[in-house]
Amino acid sequence: MFKKDPVPDIQRLEQLVANIRRGEIRLPKFQRPFVWDKEDMLNLWDSIYNGYPIGSVLLWHSSEALKSEREIYGFSVQESPVEVYPTNYLLDGQQRLTTVCGALYWDGGNLDSIWAIHFDLDTEKFVYPKSIGQANLFPLNKLLNTSDFIRQCMRFEATSNPKKYYEAAEMLLRSVKDYKVAVVKIGDVSLDEVAPIFERINSTGRKLTMVDLMRAATWKDGFDLTQYISDFLESLALDGFRDVPESIVLRGVAAASGLGINKADIDGLRNLDVDALRESFESSKKATVAGLHFLNRELGLDDFSYLPYGIQLTYVAEFFRLNSTPSGEQLTTLREWIWTTAVTRYFSGASTGQNSRDLAEIRAFAVGSVDALSPTVPLLNLTDFIFDEFNLRTASSTTFGLLLRRHKPTADISGRAIPALKSQRKNRADYADIFSGSIFSGRNVGQVLKGQSSANVEGVTAPDLDANLVSEELAAIPGGATMSHHVRARAQLICNAVSRMTGKECQFTVPGNLQI
Repeated sequence: MFKKDPVPDIQRLEQLVANIRRGEIRLPKFQRPFVWDKEDMLNLWDSIYNGYPIGSVLLWHSSEALKSEREIYGFSVQESPVEVYPTNYLLDGQQRLTTVCGALYWDGGNLDSIWAIHFDLDTEKFVYPKSIGQANLFPLNKLLNTSDFIRQCMRFEATSNPKKYYEAAEMLLRSVKDYKVAVVKIGDVSLDEVAPIFERINSTGRKLTMVDLMRAATWKDGFDLTQYISDFLESLALDGFRDVPESIVLRGVAAASGLGINKADIDGLRNLDVDALRESFESSKKATVAGLHFLNRELGLDDFSYLPYGIQLTYVAEFFRLNSTPSGEQLTTLREWIWTTAVTRYFSGASTGQNSRDLAEIRAFAVGSVDALSPTVPLLNLTDFIFDEFNLRTASSTTFGLLLRRHKPTADISGRAIPALKSQRKNRADYADIFSGSIFSGRNVGQVLKGQSSANVEGVTAPDLDANLVSEELAAIPGGATMSHHVRARAQLICNAVSRMTGKECQFTVPGNLQI
């Protein structure tokens, strides 16, 4: 329960943006960046002009000294910031108030700026002008200052209908000055108490994440979580790995701090001092790079988005953090574990309890206390893996694609050339040829129509057949054979390949709808 109930109030929009400029309302730096595009911004101004509701604003009145934004896209948010506490932090309404503030206080310098919003007095539409000097285009940054407004209106005298423009400009001015917004203020609560509110804020469909929450919690003594995460990701990018999620970074840092990897554990980062946080970031960064290099060697992975489960990187990085010089046997076990957890979908639906157990086990394995990793079953049932629908958004299909990719095919089974593998791929389309290198459509083994097998592999060399997990014997199955002949033969080849990667025996059962 809050010590004081939220206090509702109705305030003029003009007053709210003026308070932001004076630093009396601050845009906390832990908030997500400004993400609205020009269309979003014009639509907001259209709503204000027509008197449509634009939603309430949520403020947090607090004595917490949190870092706040001073500049957004070249616009100085606070004109003369003063460090006075308690102050008001903007929790919900950042995109809206920033849009209004930026347009009303645009410096007028760069016409290409996202803040250079004008009002077309002829059409009564908000626009971004292509050129300056048109009397019918009223810049919003000339509205609030009386002298600026009068000087801008004086330009109407040179037009054929100055009265029309005067009236339209006055209507625009009244629409802004008279517009009111519902403001709710939360006071007398700590950062820990207000943090859960962030998770419930979703006015634009962009829900705040665990990383956003931690930005709020770790502003202390000059420690900038956003900058540390940015530096971390930049370091990974230099090694060729892009698009690693920020949440994975935080999990790794929490593990490097000796904490767990669940959300409640990550919250514990806020209790660490600055030196401990910096040390954890550095050790996690080094271990994550080592882990990614390992995954590149053992899985052929050079794009994080194709790792079947992101949490696999967390565990591999923690292993290398604790053991920078593993034995050959440990590396083999780790490689087999990665493939085993991928093909068995071990991490799908993993609970916090399983995460804690797996983390404890990988730590024990790294220091030599145990010599095996879960799951330890000697026989793998690959039915689900082999017969899943082929979709690159699923772990089964990305695992299957990595399995194919390890064989480095130069052409798919239709004979179409596959581009040479690159160390840094830019988009998913580059992978599509490799990941779909199956003579069967729709499934990892999938369905192949009778009579198509020979035609599909005509002219393809034996090495490319092997690389696509298609044997010469499979290609030679007569066209009149039943589908089950093709399916069983290809499934067995995949099963054998998985067995080599996992060090375990494998089995499968052909689904009834393919036994025809």
